[in-house]
Amino acid sequence: MAAKEILLNWLANDNLQKVLQGLFSLAGKYRDELLRDKTTFQSGRQKNLETQRINSTISHEEEALQSAKIRDALLQIIKNIPDDWILDEIKNLPTPISVASKMKWKKYIAYFAAVVAVLAGIAELSGYSLRDIFGKNEKMENSTLPQPPVPNVSTSGDNSPAVITRDGDVNINYGAGDVKKDSTDKKPNPQK
Repeated sequence: MAAKEILLNWLANDNLQKVLQGLFSLAGKYRDELLRDKTTFQSGRQKNLETQRINSTISHEEEALQSAKIRDALLQIIKNIPDDWILDEIKNLPTPISVASKMKWKKYIAYFAAVVAVLAGIAELSGYSLRDIFGKNEKMENSTLPQPPVPNVSTSGDNSPAVITRDGDVNINYGAGDVKKDSTDKKPNPQK
């Protein structure tokens, strides 16, 4: 059977993948670069339309219009094929990778997100949160670490505690060692 008849039957049955494979096969067999280019262009349009359909970014009317344009372009390509060309079996041709198989990873991410959401819901209903499960317990960390001594600051004398005068004392106690009485030099105030 002639290639033209086979391709027209596939196109009439809406089997565009087989039509594209057959055209690629003919382009390779008869070394027709123009046929290969035209087929590649229509294959790209078909894959783009399939991607838009999967992502729901195209209306049904626009999808039908674009699909009809692709079919019409394929029909014109098939009509220009010489009548004596014969199509070999295309069983050995690699099938093109569909867009749906490329998008399997999104399905697995959706499953993972659903599992995390269910676990978070269970944890919240049981009185725990994900921070309790995955976070470090601050109470345990604070009790095991040695704490630095807290300074004890006091002043005495004239106008204490906000102003230290020449008669005032400054005592800073860090919790260790002896308390030093005059930690600042006492100089007479020349303004008095």
